Amino acid sequence: MSRSRSRRFSPLRRLLSFPLLRTGRTREEAFPSAGELLFELAGHNPENLLFGRFGPEEIRERIRAAGILDGLARRGYREPLLALECEDPQDQRICLYAGSKSRDRLLLEVRVQIAAFRPGKPIGPFSEESVFRMLLIHWLLLSDPERPFSIDRPRLPGQERPGLGLLSECLSLFRGIGREFPLDGVLDVPDHFHTALFYSRKFRFLDPHAEGRFQAMARGLKGIPLALASEAVQEGCLADRATGLPILWEPAEQVMPLRDPLRRYLRSPEYRLACSEAGSGLEAAVDWDRYREKTAAKEGPGKYP
Repeated sequence: MSRSRSRRFSPLRRLLSFPLLRTGRTREEAFPSAGELLFELAGHNPENLLFGRFGPEEIRERIRAAGILDGLARRGYREPLLALECEDPQDQRICLYAGSKSRDRLLLEVRVQIAAFRPGKPIGPFSEESVFRMLLIHWLLLSDPERPFSIDRPRLPGQERPGLGLLSECLSLFRGIGREFPLDGVLDVPDHFHTALFYSRKFRFLDPHAEGRFQAMARGLKGIPLALASEAVQEGCLADRATGLPILWEPAEQVMPLRDPLRRYLRSPEYRLACSEAGSGLEAAVDWDRYREKTAAKEGPGKYP
């Protein structure tokens, strides 16, 4: 066997080809730990470390660096209790609690996974089989356990409690973790219009047609209070002015790119042009008659002013 062939198929090179093991390490950290190997190769995580690598103090330091602890302190929640639930490689959980570990004292819940992602169809320069290593956000909850909803802080679709206004800090946490491995990006599939709008400060839909459609929806809802706008979308009351047909929410992959070629594509003139073309023929507006009918059928006034 030739030397080049033996290097290519050596066990060590195979190990380091796994997503969590090919990381931006220093020379002193060149080899993965036993915990990381168990996590990546066997799906075992006996030490309950995030991704088989980060323990509670390391996670707390990253949460602090992202500004989350300072943000909670400003809202009266100092020294939150941190809990990790990382046994399942496909469901890595970080939770912060106000005082006691109970659902009614939950401040933050993150459920993430590092995995290979394929678009499933050709998008820009990428084929349906292109592979990106992504931090997948399965669930992100920010919850204020002590403050009620109000006129100034109305309930958004899907909310049980008011949020904390710390999404930007959470995205900084995800970006930092993604760069440590390093990954191609952070991926979320928003289930509500308002979620996509919040994420759109840093994220773009991978498919430019989905991004163009979202931008057209946002234009049509501009000036409408967010809780009302998101409820109108959820109830199927956002319509195409030209046809009168409802514009329904269609979940799709929204991405914060961390490195090329994904970052280059989402910033490219090609991507922007495709977004513009996808949204140019769609003029969205709320059908208030339909909204009143929907809310009356639910025996409630809805959020119609």
